Amino acid sequence: MIQLTKSFILGILTFITVLIFWFVFEKDNQKAEVIFLNVGQGDSQLIVLPSDIQILIDGGPNTDISAKISKYLPFYDKDIELIILTHPHADHLRGLLSVLKDYKVQNFMFAGANYESKIYAEFLDALKKEGSNVYVAEAGDLISYEKDPILKILTPLKNTLSKNFKGIHESMVVSELSLGNKKFLLTGDMEEILERQLIASKTVEDVDVLKIGHHGSKTSTSENFLKIVKPEEAIIQVGRNSYGHPTKIILDRLNKFGVKIFRNDQLGDIVYRAK
Repeated sequence: MIQLTKSFILGILTFITVLIFWFVFEKDNQKAEVIFLNVGQGDSQLIVLPSDIQILIDGGPNTDISAKISKYLPFYDKDIELIILTHPHADHLRGLLSVLKDYKVQNFMFAGANYESKIYAEFLDALKKEGSNVYVAEAGDLISYEKDPILKILTPLKNTLSKNFKGIHESMVVSELSLGNKKFLLTGDMEEILERQLIASKTVEDVDVLKIGHHGSKTSTSENFLKIVKPEEAIIQVGRNSYGHPTKIILDRLNKFGVKIFRNDQLGDIVYRAK
């Protein structure tokens, strides 16, 4: 027979009181934030909104992404409201397989262009089994929180579902995030060909923070593009690699424009909280 002492009962009641306080007070005071996760040589951004709502853009190259996400989510929250895949290269995709295993993914958005790879086929099969709502991204799409648009899709400029491209980077999902008093341009592996399309379509404007395209590759972040977006800060999602990322030409270009550089390989996770 189990006997409970008075002190044990008081301890349980205190714990319950603290837990109730946390649910009622802390949840109401959550601040929106975007975390550029340190996933090595790959991309992943986690947008955390009040009321336990999360948007994950890309999942990085490794299966440990779930553990990285869990640091920023309440212990009881096993739902991801939206995942956006910018494009199906493994360094953006592989981690999402573990997210599908560890979390309930309510909605999924991608460009949907044709791309053949074993891991992409495995992911699409897992996504089908998950039963998530699937959306095809197109310029002009808006994702809102409490009726306020926070994420605007800039590319693809037209529907690319089941379309063929010479390079999958040409069907990149690029978006603009509005969080507090800052605007972020989230570029995936966008290269100069899409930068020119955005400039020509006049759908891109000044931003505060630019997520540098393609880990600082010389094929991205052209001078003309920097003249248009005029970022004050740049995030380079990069890890140890054999590609020479970020390239000296891009680092020099950012310095020329007076852009402050933040790198995951030097700083770990990079967090912006709404003000």
